[in-house]
Amino acid sequence: MKKLILALLAAGTVVTANAQEPRSILLYGDVGLHQQRLPSLQKNTTWNATPGVGYQFNHNWTVGVNISWGQDATKTSAGDKTTMNMYGAGAFARYSQYIRRSEIFFWFAQYEFSYVGGYTTMGGNPATDKYNGVYTRLYPAIGVNVGRGIAMNFSVGGLDYTTTKGDGATYSNNNLNFTFGRFDHFNFGLSKNFNCGHKMHAHHEPGDEVHHRKLDTMEDEDDAAPKPKRKQRSRDEDE
Repeated sequence: MKKLILALLAAGTVVTANAQEPRSILLYGDVGLHQQRLPSLQKNTTWNATPGVGYQFNHNWTVGVNISWGQDATKTSAGDKTTMNMYGAGAFARYSQYIRRSEIFFWFAQYEFSYVGGYTTMGGNPATDKYNGVYTRLYPAIGVNVGRGIAMNFSVGGLDYTTTKGDGATYSNNNLNFTFGRFDHFNFGLSKNFNCGHKMHAHHEPGDEVHHRKLDTMEDEDDAAPKPKRKQRSRDEDE
């Protein structure tokens, strides 16, 4: 996995990919996975996936909608398994900015607001502990352009707040979590921008601007240089 990431990063250094094109459609997907084995031989596995689609109306801002699904499963040494299932759907807003003058590395901050729900399953028993509520999250991330409009995204935690209420419960359950920098909340994602503006922007490889500038200069010099005159044949030669 590390070799694959390093190879993609190397590819990003030789391919200019504009993943922040105004008036474009953004498709993205984030996944997270964390496993923990306790001394009691109990195993905890948590995963989540969040695909989304949005419209980027300028170089920095994108708005759209996303859905999410995740599970938090616990398996005891006796083989008993309990799974907490979580789902959600909502809207997001993303602000993106290239790092310095690079067109390869960029950062972005994304805010999400979603309706969420969940339930618990134990073996083949019916679902229990059903709940629903509201979830909001703000997190920063780093992006690396690796192809035409394609980027890899990395994030490590953020700030989130959840308020939910279970079936038949009297009070709501409220949770505020600050997880920035915690690698048990590491997420990896891919995104793709599809241009839908009035003008299609051509793809430029690194060095193209210098190459075209040299060609333009050579053409200007050719135009400015005096053209050789044709020799006039003497009358004697004509005769």
